[in-house]
Amino acid sequence: MLYFCLLKKVSIYLRYIFKPRFRLNTAPAARHFKNICSGIIFSVLAMVFLDILASAQTTPTPQASPPLNSSTFPVTSPSNTSPNTATYIPSTSAPSADQSRYIISPGDVLDVSIYGAPDLSQKAAVNSEGNIYMPLVNYVHIAGMHIEDAQAAVENSYLLAKVIKSPHVNIVITSYSSGVDLMGEVAKPGIYPVVGSGKLFDILTEGGGITANAGQVVTITHKDTTEPQTVMLTNDPVKSQTANVPVQQGDTIIVSKAGVIYVVGEVYSPSGFIMDEKDQYTVMKAIAMSHGTTKLAKTSNARIVRRTSDGNKEIPVPLDKILLSKAPDIAMQSNDILFIPTNKGKQAATRAVDVAIGLAAGLTIIAAERF
Repeated sequence: MLYFCLLKKVSIYLRYIFKPRFRLNTAPAARHFKNICSGIIFSVLAMVFLDILASAQTTPTPQASPPLNSSTFPVTSPSNTSPNTATYIPSTSAPSADQSRYIISPGDVLDVSIYGAPDLSQKAAVNSEGNIYMPLVNYVHIAGMHIEDAQAAVENSYLLAKVIKSPHVNIVITSYSSGVDLMGEVAKPGIYPVVGSGKLFDILTEGGGITANAGQVVTITHKDTTEPQTVMLTNDPVKSQTANVPVQQGDTIIVSKAGVIYVVGEVYSPSGFIMDEKDQYTVMKAIAMSHGTTKLAKTSNARIVRRTSDGNKEIPVPLDKILLSKAPDIAMQSNDILFIPTNKGKQAATRAVDVAIGLAAGLTIIAAERF
Protein backbone atom coordinates (compact mmCIF):
# COMPACT_ATOMS: atom_id res chain seq x y z
CA MET A 1 0.00 0.00 0.00
CA LEU A 2 2.88 2.36 0.81
CA TYR A 3 4.52 1.57 -2.52
CA PHE A 4 1.27 2.34 -4.35
CA CYS A 5 0.95 5.73 -2.63
CA LEU A 6 4.56 6.54 -3.46
CA LEU A 7 4.06 5.55 -7.10
CA LYS A 8 0.96 7.71 -7.31
CA LYS A 9 2.86 10.68 -5.90
CA VAL A 10 5.68 10.19 -8.41
CA SER A 11 3.16 10.03 -11.26
CA ILE A 12 1.64 13.37 -10.20
CA TYR A 13 5.09 14.99 -10.09
CA LEU A 14 6.08 13.67 -13.51
CA ARG A 15 2.81 14.77 -15.11
CA TYR A 16 3.43 18.23 -13.76
CA ILE A 17 6.94 18.23 -15.22
CA PHE A 18 6.06 16.98 -18.69
CA LYS A 19 2.96 19.21 -19.03
CA PRO A 20 3.45 21.62 -21.97
CA ARG A 21 4.12 25.21 -20.89
CA PHE A 22 4.07 28.32 -23.11
CA ARG A 23 7.03 30.19 -21.77
CA LEU A 24 10.53 30.60 -23.04
CA ASN A 25 12.38 30.74 -19.74
CA THR A 26 12.99 27.05 -18.72
CA ALA A 27 15.41 27.67 -15.85
CA PRO A 28 12.75 27.65 -13.10
CA ALA A 29 11.24 24.43 -14.53
CA ALA A 30 14.64 22.73 -14.56
CA ARG A 31 15.29 23.82 -11.02
CA HIS A 32 11.85 22.52 -9.97
CA PHE A 33 12.51 19.19 -11.75
CA LYS A 34 15.78 18.79 -9.82
CA ASN A 35 14.02 19.36 -6.50
CA ILE A 36 11.30 16.82 -7.32
CA CYS A 37 13.83 14.13 -8.34
CA SER A 38 15.75 14.67 -5.11
CA GLY A 39 12.53 14.26 -3.12
CA ILE A 40 11.67 11.04 -4.98
CA ILE A 41 15.11 9.50 -4.36
CA PHE A 42 14.97 10.44 -0.68
CA SER A 43 11.47 8.92 -0.35
CA VAL A 44 12.56 5.62 -1.95
CA LEU A 45 15.61 5.31 0.31
CA ALA A 46 13.50 6.13 3.37
CA MET A 47 10.95 3.44 2.46
CA VAL A 48 13.65 0.77 1.98
CA PHE A 49 15.28 1.72 5.30
CA LEU A 50 11.95 1.53 7.16
CA ASP A 51 11.22 -1.90 5.62
CA ILE A 52 14.58 -3.21 6.81
CA LEU A 53 13.91 -1.98 10.35
CA ALA A 54 10.41 -3.50 10.37
CA SER A 55 11.65 -6.89 9.16
CA ALA A 56 14.46 -6.91 11.73
CA GLN A 57 11.92 -6.48 14.52
CA THR A 58 9.78 -9.40 13.31
CA THR A 59 12.47 -12.04 12.91
CA PRO A 60 10.88 -15.46 13.56
CA THR A 61 12.43 -17.60 16.24
CA PRO A 62 12.26 -21.40 16.33
CA GLN A 63 9.84 -22.87 18.80
CA ALA A 64 10.39 -25.92 20.91
CA SER A 65 8.69 -29.10 19.77
CA PRO A 66 5.40 -30.04 21.44
CA PRO A 67 5.33 -32.76 24.08
CA LEU A 68 5.27 -36.35 22.89
CA ASN A 69 1.74 -36.94 24.18
CA SER A 70 0.26 -33.95 22.34
CA SER A 71 -0.78 -33.55 18.72
CA THR A 72 2.34 -32.87 16.50
CA PHE A 73 3.54 -32.21 12.92
CA PRO A 74 1.73 -28.66 12.23
CA VAL A 75 0.19 -31.40 12.34
CA THR A 76 1.63 -32.97 10.56
CA SER A 77 0.48 -34.21 8.77
CA PRO A 78 2.41 -34.04 9.05
CA SER A 79 -0.07 -31.72 8.72
CA ASN A 80 -0.76 -35.30 9.23
CA THR A 81 -3.81 -35.98 11.36
CA SER A 82 -4.38 -39.02 13.50
CA PRO A 83 -7.76 -40.82 13.69
CA ASN A 84 -7.04 -41.74 17.31
CA THR A 85 -5.29 -39.11 19.42
CA ALA A 86 -6.15 -40.63 22.82
CA THR A 87 -3.06 -41.26 24.90
CA TYR A 88 -2.64 -44.78 26.29
CA ILE A 89 -0.34 -45.38 29.26
CA PRO A 90 0.85 -49.00 29.18
CA SER A 91 0.57 -50.99 32.39
CA THR A 92 3.57 -52.90 33.68
CA SER A 93 1.46 -55.47 35.49
CA ALA A 94 0.84 -58.98 34.24
CA PRO A 95 -2.15 -59.65 31.94
CA SER A 96 -4.06 -61.25 34.82
CA ALA A 97 -4.10 -57.92 36.69
CA ASP A 98 -7.00 -56.69 34.56
CA GLN A 99 -9.38 -59.44 33.47
CA SER A 100 -12.46 -57.30 32.78
CA ARG A 101 -11.83 -57.24 29.02
CA TYR A 102 -10.83 -60.87 28.70
CA ILE A 103 -13.22 -63.22 26.91
CA ILE A 104 -13.34 -66.68 28.41
CA SER A 105 -12.49 -69.46 25.96
CA PRO A 106 -12.11 -73.26 26.09
CA GLY A 107 -9.00 -74.33 27.97
CA ASP A 108 -9.08 -71.53 30.57
CA VAL A 109 -8.81 -72.55 34.22
CA LEU A 110 -11.07 -70.59 36.59
CA ASP A 111 -11.11 -70.22 40.35
CA VAL A 112 -14.85 -70.09 41.15
CA SER A 113 -15.75 -69.12 44.73
CA ILE A 114 -19.28 -68.83 46.17
CA TYR A 115 -19.72 -66.59 49.19
CA GLY A 116 -21.06 -68.47 52.19
CA ALA A 117 -20.70 -71.88 50.50
CA PRO A 118 -17.05 -72.97 50.57
CA ASP A 119 -17.99 -76.57 49.75
CA LEU A 120 -19.32 -75.40 46.36
CA SER A 121 -16.25 -73.32 45.56
CA GLN A 122 -13.67 -74.97 43.28
CA LYS A 123 -11.28 -74.67 40.37
CA ALA A 124 -12.91 -75.49 37.07
CA ALA A 125 -11.53 -75.85 33.56
CA VAL A 126 -13.56 -74.74 30.56
CA ASN A 127 -14.10 -77.78 28.32
CA SER A 128 -14.11 -77.87 24.54
CA GLU A 129 -17.83 -77.05 24.49
CA GLY A 130 -17.30 -73.91 26.60
CA ASN A 131 -18.85 -75.32 29.81
CA ILE A 132 -17.64 -75.69 33.41
CA TYR A 133 -18.95 -78.21 35.91
CA MET A 134 -20.41 -76.81 39.14
CA PRO A 135 -21.64 -78.96 42.06
CA LEU A 136 -25.40 -79.50 42.30
CA VAL A 137 -26.18 -77.58 39.07
CA ASN A 138 -24.22 -79.65 36.53
CA TYR A 139 -22.66 -77.82 33.55
CA VAL A 140 -22.84 -74.05 33.00
CA HIS A 141 -21.94 -72.52 29.64
CA ILE A 142 -19.63 -69.48 30.00
CA ALA A 143 -17.38 -69.53 26.89
CA GLY A 144 -17.42 -66.26 24.96
CA MET A 145 -18.42 -64.27 28.07
CA HIS A 146 -16.62 -61.63 30.07
CA ILE A 147 -15.91 -62.30 33.77
CA GLU A 148 -18.99 -60.41 34.99
CA ASP A 149 -21.30 -62.23 32.55
CA ALA A 150 -19.88 -65.62 33.58
CA GLN A 151 -20.43 -64.82 37.26
CA ALA A 152 -24.03 -63.89 36.52
CA ALA A 153 -24.54 -67.13 34.57
CA VAL A 154 -23.32 -69.25 37.49
CA GLU A 155 -25.44 -67.27 39.97
CA ASN A 156 -28.52 -67.73 37.77
CA SER A 157 -27.93 -71.49 37.61
CA TYR A 158 -27.96 -71.78 41.41
CA LEU A 159 -31.06 -69.57 41.61
CA LEU A 160 -32.97 -71.70 39.10
CA ALA A 161 -31.92 -74.89 40.92
CA LYS A 162 -33.09 -73.31 44.21
CA VAL A 163 -29.87 -74.39 45.88
CA ILE A 164 -28.91 -70.94 47.20
CA LYS A 165 -31.38 -68.12 47.72
CA SER A 166 -29.02 -65.25 47.04
CA PRO A 167 -25.75 -66.56 45.56
CA HIS A 168 -22.74 -64.33 45.13
CA VAL A 169 -20.13 -65.77 42.75
CA ASN A 170 -16.60 -64.54 42.13
CA ILE A 171 -14.49 -65.85 39.23
CA VAL A 172 -10.75 -65.36 38.77
CA ILE A 173 -8.83 -66.71 35.78
CA THR A 174 -5.77 -68.59 36.99
CA SER A 175 -4.61 -70.01 33.66
CA TYR A 176 -5.14 -68.58 30.20
CA SER A 177 -5.63 -70.74 27.15
CA SER A 178 -5.56 -67.64 24.92
CA GLY A 179 -5.13 -63.91 25.41
CA VAL A 180 -2.44 -61.30 24.89
CA ASP A 181 -1.94 -57.81 26.28
CA LEU A 182 -1.93 -55.26 23.43
CA MET A 183 -0.49 -51.81 24.17
CA GLY A 184 0.88 -48.71 22.46
CA GLU A 185 -0.22 -47.08 19.21
CA VAL A 186 -3.30 -49.20 18.44
CA ALA A 187 -6.90 -48.10 18.14
CA LYS A 188 -8.21 -50.21 21.04
CA PRO A 189 -5.55 -51.27 23.57
CA GLY A 190 -6.58 -54.15 25.78
CA ILE A 191 -6.37 -57.87 26.45
CA TYR A 192 -7.40 -60.05 23.52
CA PRO A 193 -7.62 -63.82 23.04
CA VAL A 194 -5.45 -65.52 20.47
CA VAL A 195 -7.78 -66.03 17.49
CA GLY A 196 -7.48 -67.24 13.90
CA SER A 197 -4.00 -68.48 13.11
CA GLY A 198 -2.64 -67.16 16.40
CA LYS A 199 -0.27 -64.64 14.83
CA LEU A 200 0.61 -60.98 15.34
CA PHE A 201 -1.59 -59.54 12.59
CA ASP A 202 -4.65 -61.29 14.04
CA ILE A 203 -4.10 -59.55 17.38
CA LEU A 204 -3.52 -56.16 15.72
CA THR A 205 -6.78 -56.63 13.80
CA GLU A 206 -8.64 -57.43 17.04
CA GLY A 207 -7.28 -54.18 18.48
CA GLY A 208 -8.62 -52.09 15.59
CA GLY A 209 -5.27 -51.76 13.79
CA ILE A 210 -2.42 -49.35 14.36
CA THR A 211 -2.86 -45.56 14.49
CA ALA A 212 -1.42 -42.96 12.11
CA ASN A 213 1.26 -42.12 14.70
CA ALA A 214 2.46 -45.70 14.98
CA GLY A 215 6.07 -46.53 14.23
CA GLN A 216 7.42 -49.61 12.51
CA VAL A 217 8.81 -51.29 15.62
CA VAL A 218 6.65 -53.83 17.47
CA THR A 219 8.02 -55.35 20.67
CA ILE A 220 6.71 -58.74 21.82
CA THR A 221 7.52 -60.03 25.30
CA HIS A 222 6.69 -63.72 25.68
CA LYS A 223 5.50 -64.93 29.05
CA ASP A 224 8.18 -67.63 29.32
CA THR A 225 11.12 -65.38 28.40
CA THR A 226 12.50 -62.07 29.63
CA GLU A 227 14.18 -61.04 26.37
CA PRO A 228 11.71 -59.15 24.09
CA GLN A 229 11.34 -59.95 20.42
CA THR A 230 11.48 -57.01 17.97
CA VAL A 231 9.45 -57.05 14.76
CA MET A 232 9.61 -54.44 11.98
CA LEU A 233 6.37 -53.60 10.17
CA THR A 234 6.61 -52.78 6.47
CA ASN A 235 4.39 -51.91 3.51
CA ASP A 236 6.11 -54.53 1.36
CA PRO A 237 3.62 -57.43 1.04
CA VAL A 238 6.46 -59.97 0.70
CA LYS A 239 8.52 -58.77 3.65
CA SER A 240 5.42 -58.26 5.81
CA GLN A 241 4.93 -62.03 6.04
CA THR A 242 8.14 -62.32 8.05
CA ALA A 243 6.70 -59.81 10.55
CA ASN A 244 3.57 -61.91 11.10
CA VAL A 245 5.13 -63.97 13.88
CA PRO A 246 3.22 -66.38 16.16
CA VAL A 247 2.02 -65.13 19.55
CA GLN A 248 0.83 -67.02 22.58
CA GLN A 249 -1.49 -66.38 25.49
CA GLY A 250 0.19 -64.27 28.12
CA ASP A 251 2.36 -62.39 25.62
CA THR A 252 2.65 -58.60 25.76
CA ILE A 253 2.68 -56.65 22.48
CA ILE A 254 3.71 -52.99 22.36
CA VAL A 255 3.43 -50.95 19.14
CA SER A 256 5.92 -48.06 19.21
CA LYS A 257 5.21 -44.42 18.39
CA ALA A 258 6.92 -42.96 15.33
CA GLY A 259 9.43 -40.13 15.74
CA VAL A 260 8.87 -36.73 14.11
CA ILE A 261 11.29 -34.06 12.84
CA TYR A 262 10.34 -30.47 11.98
CA VAL A 263 11.69 -28.08 9.33
CA VAL A 264 10.76 -24.38 9.63
CA GLY A 265 11.96 -21.05 8.25
CA GLU A 266 13.07 -20.26 4.70
CA VAL A 267 12.04 -23.52 3.00
CA TYR A 268 9.32 -24.00 0.42
CA SER A 269 7.32 -26.57 2.44
CA PRO A 270 7.87 -26.15 6.20
CA SER A 271 6.26 -29.02 8.05
CA GLY A 272 6.75 -32.02 10.35
CA PHE A 273 7.82 -35.37 8.93
CA ILE A 274 7.29 -38.84 10.41
CA MET A 275 10.55 -40.76 10.69
CA ASP A 276 11.15 -44.22 9.33
CA GLU A 277 12.97 -46.29 11.96
CA LYS A 278 15.01 -48.11 9.32
CA ASP A 279 16.50 -44.96 7.81
CA GLN A 280 18.77 -42.31 9.27
CA TYR A 281 17.48 -38.77 8.88
CA THR A 282 19.99 -36.01 8.18
CA VAL A 283 19.84 -32.28 7.52
CA MET A 284 20.11 -32.79 3.74
CA LYS A 285 17.26 -35.31 3.76
CA ALA A 286 15.09 -32.96 5.81
CA ILE A 287 15.79 -30.08 3.38
CA ALA A 288 14.92 -32.33 0.43
CA MET A 289 11.60 -33.33 2.04
CA SER A 290 10.87 -29.60 2.51
CA HIS A 291 11.43 -29.01 -1.25
CA GLY A 292 14.62 -27.01 -0.71
CA THR A 293 15.51 -23.59 0.65
CA THR A 294 14.13 -20.31 -0.71
CA LYS A 295 16.24 -17.57 -2.33
CA LEU A 296 16.10 -15.56 0.92
CA ALA A 297 17.58 -18.35 3.09
CA LYS A 298 20.71 -17.64 5.10
CA THR A 299 22.20 -21.13 4.90
CA SER A 300 25.33 -20.18 6.83
CA ASN A 301 23.30 -19.53 10.00
CA ALA A 302 21.01 -22.60 10.08
CA ARG A 303 20.63 -24.47 13.36
CA ILE A 304 18.94 -27.42 15.03
CA VAL A 305 16.87 -26.97 18.18
CA ARG A 306 17.06 -30.19 20.19
CA ARG A 307 15.20 -30.95 23.40
CA THR A 308 17.41 -32.48 26.09
CA SER A 309 17.06 -33.26 29.78
CA ASP A 310 18.69 -29.89 30.52
CA GLY A 311 16.32 -27.96 28.23
CA ASN A 312 16.46 -26.86 24.61
CA LYS A 313 19.88 -26.90 22.96
CA GLU A 314 20.87 -25.12 19.72
CA ILE A 315 23.26 -26.92 17.38
CA PRO A 316 24.87 -24.81 14.59
CA VAL A 317 24.46 -26.25 11.09
CA PRO A 318 26.83 -25.03 8.31
CA LEU A 319 24.23 -25.69 5.65
CA ASP A 320 26.05 -23.61 3.04
CA LYS A 321 29.11 -25.87 3.33
CA ILE A 322 27.02 -29.05 3.52
CA LEU A 323 25.30 -28.11 0.24
CA LEU A 324 28.75 -27.75 -1.38
CA SER A 325 30.00 -31.04 0.15
CA LYS A 326 32.60 -29.11 2.15
CA ALA A 327 31.23 -30.27 5.52
CA PRO A 328 29.74 -33.60 6.68
CA ASP A 329 25.99 -34.00 6.88
CA ILE A 330 24.47 -33.87 10.39
CA ALA A 331 22.17 -36.60 11.71
CA MET A 332 18.82 -35.57 13.19
CA GLN A 333 16.94 -37.11 16.09
CA SER A 334 13.28 -37.47 16.88
CA ASN A 335 11.59 -34.13 17.75
CA ASP A 336 14.49 -32.06 16.36
CA ILE A 337 13.61 -28.68 14.79
CA LEU A 338 15.71 -27.54 11.81
CA PHE A 339 15.47 -23.74 11.51
CA ILE A 340 16.57 -21.88 8.35
CA PRO A 341 16.76 -18.10 9.06
CA THR A 342 16.19 -15.22 6.61
CA ASN A 343 19.06 -13.33 4.97
CA LYS A 344 18.25 -9.66 5.69
CA GLY A 345 20.60 -8.37 2.98
CA LYS A 346 18.88 -10.42 0.29
CA GLN A 347 15.49 -9.39 1.63
CA ALA A 348 16.36 -5.67 1.49
CA ALA A 349 17.80 -5.99 -2.02
CA THR A 350 14.67 -7.79 -3.20
CA ARG A 351 12.44 -5.06 -1.83
CA ALA A 352 14.60 -2.35 -3.41
CA VAL A 353 14.27 -4.09 -6.77
CA ASP A 354 10.50 -4.25 -6.30
CA VAL A 355 10.45 -0.49 -5.66
CA ALA A 356 12.57 0.20 -8.74
CA ILE A 357 10.30 -1.95 -10.90
CA GLY A 358 7.29 -0.05 -9.59
CA LEU A 359 8.89 3.32 -10.44
CA ALA A 360 9.82 2.12 -13.91
CA ALA A 361 6.26 0.96 -14.47
CA GLY A 362 4.99 4.39 -13.44
CA LEU A 363 7.34 6.17 -15.86
CA THR A 364 6.20 3.89 -18.67
CA ILE A 365 2.54 4.68 -17.99
CA ILE A 366 3.17 8.44 -17.96
CA ALA A 367 5.25 8.32 -21.15
CA ALA A 368 2.48 6.38 -22.87
CA GLU A 369 -0.14 8.93 -21.82
CA ARG A 370 2.02 11.82 -23.04
CA PHE A 371 2.73 10.48 -26.48
